[in-house]
Amino acid sequence: MTLAQVNGSNGFGINGQNGTEQPGDQLFETRLSRVDTLPPTYDETDRSSTEQAPPSFDEVPSLESLPLGSGPGDRTWLSKFYLGITSEDPILIEILPSKEKSKPILYDLGPIHEAALRNDYALLKPLEFCAAWTHIDERSSEQKTALHYACQRGGLETVKALVSRGANVNAKSLHHATPLSLAAGSGNRDIVEYLLSKGAKLQAPNTADPLCAALAGQRFGVAKFLLDSGINVNGRDAHANSPLHITLRHNEMSVAETLLQRGANANAQNDKYLRPLHIIATKGNVSMARRLIDLGADVNAPQVGEEWFTPLHYAALEGDKDMVVSLLENGANINAKTAFTGFGYSHPKAAGERWGSSALHLAVMRGYEDVVRGLIENGAGINERRWDMQTPLMLAVAAGYHNIAKYLLDQGAKPSVVAMERRSVLHVAVENGDAQMLELLLDNKADVNAKMWRTWTPLHVAAEVGNLDAVKVLLSRGAKVNAAGEDGETATDVAEGEGHGEIAEYLVNNGGKGGKIYKSFKRSVHYGWKDPEWNKYAHVKN
Repeated sequence: MTLAQVNGSNGFGINGQNGTEQPGDQLFETRLSRVDTLPPTYDETDRSSTEQAPPSFDEVPSLESLPLGSGPGDRTWLSKFYLGITSEDPILIEILPSKEKSKPILYDLGPIHEAALRNDYALLKPLEFCAAWTHIDERSSEQKTALHYACQRGGLETVKALVSRGANVNAKSLHHATPLSLAAGSGNRDIVEYLLSKGAKLQAPNTADPLCAALAGQRFGVAKFLLDSGINVNGRDAHANSPLHITLRHNEMSVAETLLQRGANANAQNDKYLRPLHIIATKGNVSMARRLIDLGADVNAPQVGEEWFTPLHYAALEGDKDMVVSLLENGANINAKTAFTGFGYSHPKAAGERWGSSALHLAVMRGYEDVVRGLIENGAGINERRWDMQTPLMLAVAAGYHNIAKYLLDQGAKPSVVAMERRSVLHVAVENGDAQMLELLLDNKADVNAKMWRTWTPLHVAAEVGNLDAVKVLLSRGAKVNAAGEDGETATDVAEGEGHGEIAEYLVNNGGKGGKIYKSFKRSVHYGWKDPEWNKYAHVKN
């Protein structure tokens, strides 16, 4: 029990005035960096069930035996001042000898921060009695002042109390947050207005942008107020995102239109060289894409340093045919390539070496048949190669997309092209065990005796992987049963060496000859459906 409870009041006849949190407010929700400094009256749901709670006031054997404050690095709960704050006992603070000095408090959160977190004006009032060892702008481990915390939590009366005692309204935290940016991000318009009336700067160099904070928290009322107050519509957050970037990410098109009408830069890029048109290409809003282009957005702008994706690449990855066609109608380069990053080709100085994928490659990899058709109908290079020499047809075969492979063949894709290791589409289909794809390729005059690395034919590969059905199909289509590898090994030798007796027997019965000693080995490159670049494209939306 606290002294205030004994006396039946809070010591001043003033009830704590707590701010009201807005529903869904999570963006700037206060979380203490160390739970061992969390007072028992703050938020019991945040405490681990296994933690030992700090001693209650009743467990303290002697108030007089406690130190006034705490020494450097001391995180004990047992100091008179800190216990007074965390137990919400203003009387205990008031009766402390104001002339007694102590070393600075080095808690992650000092008593003044704790009081501000509670939005309790009554707890702040006694601090003037301890001014000898507590400063109104004392910093926490995050370099936040009490005013920062009060603005986050939405306590207008607490904010006014701190400002009236000289709190710096433009103080900057470790991560560049100001009281104004925190209030904006938390949606506390009354605090925003009050801070501005007391000299808070709308924007300042190397500080968090209040408009970006408000939009990131989807506090549109505060955002409009800031715009009406004259804030720069092209401010930036810590990652150089403009308000337009943030709004488009949230898919808030009406807000984005307002920003554009107020002068937002349609071509702004963040620290990852991402532009608004890159973002909208993943959102499916064709009209906004056209609006951005009309306002000067570069339809072919590459995302420098991030595989050099253009808006068209992003639209193809999303499988959005309408967006793809719209970008093409507005001048997008249909055969633009991404940068292959395996050997540093994403570096701006290597921009000329664009060995990555075209939009068609990406659409085929994802299996978006309608996008593939849209790109081909608009003139995409059907036999374009990427860094590993694969064409769209080879990617379709590797992934087992029969309809796409057939469409590409019907539109003129070459079935005889080879990729790294001189591997042909037949080698890939055989390795995948895809009989339907094998028949499709042979029907389109793929070379049944094509030779890859080690001069292996598709029949060698079928014997290696144990695919009897493929062996039968290949022989029926004219495969040479005794074609020799670079060491003279035949498909029969390979089947015997891999332990595929049934296949070896079938080959012998069809004229196959063996006799060479064949040792099984692991080839260095396999082009199955798990393409080497596949995982590079998971980051595009967010």
